[in-house]
Amino acid sequence: MKEKFQHLLENIKKDLIFLANEVEHSIRQAIVALERSDVALAEQVKARDNEIDRMEVNIEDQILTLLALQQPVAIDLRFIVGGLKMNNDLERIGDHAVNIANTVIELGTTPLVSAIGDISQMSEIACKMLHDAVSAFVHQDSDLARKVCAMDNDVDEFYDRIVANTIGSLQKDHDKIREGFAIARVVRSLERVGDLSTNISEDVVFMKEAKIIRHKFDVS
Repeated sequence: MKEKFQHLLENIKKDLIFLANEVEHSIRQAIVALERSDVALAEQVKARDNEIDRMEVNIEDQILTLLALQQPVAIDLRFIVGGLKMNNDLERIGDHAVNIANTVIELGTTPLVSAIGDISQMSEIACKMLHDAVSAFVHQDSDLARKVCAMDNDVDEFYDRIVANTIGSLQKDHDKIREGFAIARVVRSLERVGDLSTNISEDVVFMKEAKIIRHKFDVS
């Protein structure tokens, strides 16, 4: 029974890692599409989301089956609960890749000249957070998970600065309203990628240490 449980657990872990890689790739490709005003690439990101949704449903089904048949306890139960929440967070990150891709498609060949440099830097931090959060999950590394949580401040600072600069630009030139809304949508999605990566990291701490650090609480 224990051997079968571990086999099912490993399958879920492998599928979560694969889903995480797909989602990170989608975010990176959506930003490349934005940088290059590449509508065709943005359409590819949208099309890939169906497969991400299918993977999310499949993993959830595996987890619920495992819960029903094996009734895990202690650290195994915390891993299953954390994996279920991570699965949902990854699917939502995939949705934000689609949001960015939709913005690229709406803009067409109009580039976001004024903010693209800051957006590129912000996306690198958000993608690193996601990558490191998944690595922390794979290796059950709560120290790395806490570092990811701290990085969210950097993403928030970029968000605040880009939005403030965009508002300032719109006050001087009302003709840039369309560009301003596009910038706001993109950076809002990247800010949410940072938040969802933080959620994953908080769950890693819960899995490893049985501590809830969400909302700055440290409860064990």
